[in-house]
Amino acid sequence: MVHMTESARERPKTYKAAVDFVRQEILEGHLHPGDKLPTERELAAQLDISRNSVREGLRVLENLGVLSSTQGSGNYIALNFDETISEALSFLYHLRGMQEGDVTEFRWMIEREALPLCASRISPAQKQTLMDALRHLEAATTEEERIRWDKALHRIMVQGSHNEFLIASYQALTSFMDRYISTMRQRIIRGMLGNNQLEASHRLLVEGLISQNLEKARQGLENHFGYIETYRHL
Repeated sequence: MVHMTESARERPKTYKAAVDFVRQEILEGHLHPGDKLPTERELAAQLDISRNSVREGLRVLENLGVLSSTQGSGNYIALNFDETISEALSFLYHLRGMQEGDVTEFRWMIEREALPLCASRISPAQKQTLMDALRHLEAATTEEERIRWDKALHRIMVQGSHNEFLIASYQALTSFMDRYISTMRQRIIRGMLGNNQLEASHRLLVEGLISQNLEKARQGLENHFGYIETYRHL
């Protein structure tokens, strides 16, 4: 176990000045995705802290996904949060001793709330993309293809909600779920002795969204997650 000395505990975390500065600049609308930060030397002079403290603060922000660093170019405001949130979910999942069902329920909650938003907000281009995903899914000849288009179809549905917080949460969650989503689908298909029922639920979902028939789309989604709940333990 690592023990901190009393002086180390009392020493102010000067790197937080750099973190707080970037946070405040973003909150006040002075920094946007793609904007370049001042140099480490400029930040150190402006904040009256050492360059090492600036560098440490920028490293924290990069690990959080707020910054991206380009060698020889500088530091830029980024939106690289998917991997960060996914890693946090992974730690939470294992340290809390969560079950697969907990994750599936959370996914169901996100998709259930995204569905009515998608039905009312989905764009013509997204409708076409959704139909293309369904066509590829139904024409797939390997389970790998089916899994890819299955995931694409659900992702497009959530994106059709045009709710950025929902979309970001879902992207992080599905990134985390990638490690077992294929085996889950295989268990479902094995339990149903085929994938016709699962694909029928996808068609119902897509047709409902295309026609903006919320009840039809909801029935497809409920069927889909019903199959997951029924067969995921196999």
